[in-house]
Amino acid sequence: MFSFNKKTKGLIGIACIDNGVTLGQCAWSNGLYTHPKLIRLERNPRELTSDDWRSAIHDTGLSGSDCVVTLPPSMINHQVLRLPEMSESEIKEAASWEMSERFGIDRNKLQSEAIRIGSGGDVLALSIELDELECILEPIYAAGLRPIKVEAQCISISRTFSMLHRRQSDQGKVRSLFNFGLHDSSFIILDGDSMVFYKQLHHKQAELLSAIESHTGVSQNQAASMLEEARFDGGESAICKAVRDATRSIHEEITTDIMKCLRHYGVTNRGPLSTCIYITGKGGWNQFLGELLTTACNQEVCVDMQASHVSQLRHETLSVPGWHAVLGASLATLSGKPSRRGEDHQLKEAA
Repeated sequence: MFSFNKKTKGLIGIACIDNGVTLGQCAWSNGLYTHPKLIRLERNPRELTSDDWRSAIHDTGLSGSDCVVTLPPSMINHQVLRLPEMSESEIKEAASWEMSERFGIDRNKLQSEAIRIGSGGDVLALSIELDELECILEPIYAAGLRPIKVEAQCISISRTFSMLHRRQSDQGKVRSLFNFGLHDSSFIILDGDSMVFYKQLHHKQAELLSAIESHTGVSQNQAASMLEEARFDGGESAICKAVRDATRSIHEEITTDIMKCLRHYGVTNRGPLSTCIYITGKGGWNQFLGELLTTACNQEVCVDMQASHVSQLRHETLSVPGWHAVLGASLATLSGKPSRRGEDHQLKEAA
């Protein structure tokens, strides 16, 4: 059973994300991350050798050999399926055949997983070709590491934002999460520590940068600097205005898609509705997107660092791309079963 009062040291987390790899490790103590260590490798994970992995582990001071690898939608196929009520083994079997047929890959050449989400019969099916998986894992094994789990990036990120929602009394506390990456994005709804909605979106930070480049005539590096300048209130007004004008249509599209997701969830699930939207990822927070979402969705919209356990992390940790996936992966072996705490008086009385 997961304990909020004891220190828990995480495994090594490895996230293939945003054109590179982020490695890290953290511990969890009394509701906070402790001793996070991260390193970023701006290299294609398929090109990394065992020496590269060993050097990264040594340079960062990560300990142990057990690790958890988390992979993005560009490597793992995602598909939300509507399946009838059946056992877990039958769900996995049906999802495996469905993914094989949808992507035209021999079922025996796929590694598949299926996760029931929400109460409307939806199942998140995940699959990866075995050859692709071996390409990633073989150098990791050769470096002396022992991958004990491979999971989708959305699972790792959801865990990061559920660390304070694992009590039984937290079930029913519904939050949304817009993960905005360099080349992909997704919208997730969490009920307690359970994922109850998932939608892969086509939006990506690269589109914002291209829009700023074409609108202002600057280089890609300059566009990235302008986008960073405009993330929060207080930036130079001329730059903020240029970024707002260049990205308005993209932010409006994002807002429309998120509203559709919230509406779909409200129709297909009988549980409580989302009360807050967190924005995370490399594309991450932007004041203009935040304003549009706040108005359109009629709920609180927050930058990821406003989560109480995340706000305690240092800037150098939060500035590493993929930190949210790596910290979630590092703590992947913590029990997923809700636990009780002393303040859950109604549960204690019921027991």
